[in-house]
Amino acid sequence: MDPLEKALKGLEAQTLEELLSRLAELQALRAKGTPVTAPRVTLHLRSGRELQGFLLELRNGGKSVVLHALSADARRSEPDAIFIRTDSIEALTVHELPSLYQLPRDTPPPPSRLVMKRKLAERQTSLASALGAPVEVEVDWDRLPPEPEALAAIEALSSRALGVLEDLTRELMALEALRANVRKVRLLVGLSAQVTRQDHSLLLVTTVSPIGWMSREDLHHAIEKVL
Repeated sequence: MDPLEKALKGLEAQTLEELLSRLAELQALRAKGTPVTAPRVTLHLRSGRELQGFLLELRNGGKSVVLHALSADARRSEPDAIFIRTDSIEALTVHELPSLYQLPRDTPPPPSRLVMKRKLAERQTSLASALGAPVEVEVDWDRLPPEPEALAAIEALSSRALGVLEDLTRELMALEALRANVRKVRLLVGLSAQVTRQDHSLLLVTTVSPIGWMSREDLHHAIEKVL
């Protein structure tokens, strides 16, 4: 699928209001530590004026937009925030749209499969020790998508999820639930992020795109719910 077509499909926005909301969500993800690219946009106002910058957030129930303004030549950002009424916006240009679904260019490359397997083995030993019971951490490497971003997705998921599980072993009720219900932790890449449990297997699914990654806080709540 063409990168632009793929990005348009991933936005899942049918109206201008939905698009603004979706772009604002990206900033919320950045605040949670997810490595997503800030959306650079041009707002085409009904007055004929154009404003370019980075969309920061929606306020007043979506009735106003906060934009971090760019200079006139669009080469540097100004320390200015512009507040615009949503109903004054006629159209919206999202620049370099495919980049929103890719890791930022300054993100370090993910480790190799060999290094990741070694790290996962170490985390498995650490988690089993904390649980006081055997547990297996598994990645279906044969079904992992070929994109290099898939390795970064698995690395992020394993780091966050296994950290959450180790935290839960320090809570008595959660520790007992983990011992009783979890013998295997499976890490996968799929179309949408989710946490489920099948018998004694805890299934943790993430997306290739960082936009779909669950934060550590989200994983904590989701894992607790299925225990």
